[in-house]
Amino acid sequence: MRIFCGEQDNAANYYRVRAPLSVVRYRTQHDVHAGRINSGIADGYDVLWLQQHADPTTELIAYEFQQNGGQVVYDVDDWLFGLPASWPCYDHYFIRGTGQPRDRLIFHERLLRRASVITCSTEYLAHKLEEYLGLTAEIVKVLPNCILMGDWDVIPEVGHELDGPVLGWFGTENHWDDWWEITPAVDEALEKCNGHLALIGSPELVSMFSPRLAARTQIHDLVKMRDFDQIRRLIKTFDVGLAWCTDRTEASKCRSPLKAFQYGAAGVPVVASRTVYGNLQKFAGEFGVIADDADNLLSTLLEAFENLDLMKQRAAKWKQEVWTSHSYETQALRWLEVLE
Repeated sequence: MRIFCGEQDNAANYYRVRAPLSVVRYRTQHDVHAGRINSGIADGYDVLWLQQHADPTTELIAYEFQQNGGQVVYDVDDWLFGLPASWPCYDHYFIRGTGQPRDRLIFHERLLRRASVITCSTEYLAHKLEEYLGLTAEIVKVLPNCILMGDWDVIPEVGHELDGPVLGWFGTENHWDDWWEITPAVDEALEKCNGHLALIGSPELVSMFSPRLAARTQIHDLVKMRDFDQIRRLIKTFDVGLAWCTDRTEASKCRSPLKAFQYGAAGVPVVASRTVYGNLQKFAGEFGVIADDADNLLSTLLEAFENLDLMKQRAAKWKQEVWTSHSYETQALRWLEVLE
């Protein structure tokens, strides 16, 4: 089988296409090639795997591909039809002030309807797509996000020299709503335990912090996905990793628990929201700690900081669980099943 996947330098494309298909290529005889989508691929491949491509050229190429007997897989990692206006990427898909879709969202839907199979990261997102598009589970397949353990095994164990525990978080500006919800609890928790916040990827969030929280915050800027090894090193310095998704928007509830897997691969204890992360089997109480809501986060963080030895024991068990159940090294055959 010959598979062509569109390549982009972003996290969604890496985790949803390139990483899993690289393992498929390594473990099978299938030919997998990643590159720019162009009309020349129609004759040379059996499967075209797209990841949120949304433009008329891609639709034309997908049409040509299918006319030549090829199959098109379209992967979705976000609920784009319900993006909150607070997410910067909202302006890529909607005309602000009108709520009307831009061409990019229109072609996103057209390509979804053209696809032989749609893949997505969570059951919640799958149900949203099925309902919106009028499709069945035979077309919409859930392929959960995973991590490549090989990405993390090459990063040496590191620490920090700060006086007090470090609460770490990494992400993008699309998590603005989450931080509006949790900033007061993080502020008070770090003040009570003389801790620090390592904030990676979205330094703009500091604008909503109090002066005392801003003074306790170590800021690291966003990097390209190709340079994410720099972030992996920083993540390994965290004493506790924070994973949070608000339940106030449908787009947030469609997120995957990938961040918890990344913390797990790094061996970092995790405090997470009930939303999204509460769906992880046996996570609460055995592998990490769940805060039911933002009001409960303060006490949850303080308990985690007071019991770091126990949290590290859970993190060690979670790292093994991530390797066993949430790594592409062990789960990539699920992608192969969709291909076949």
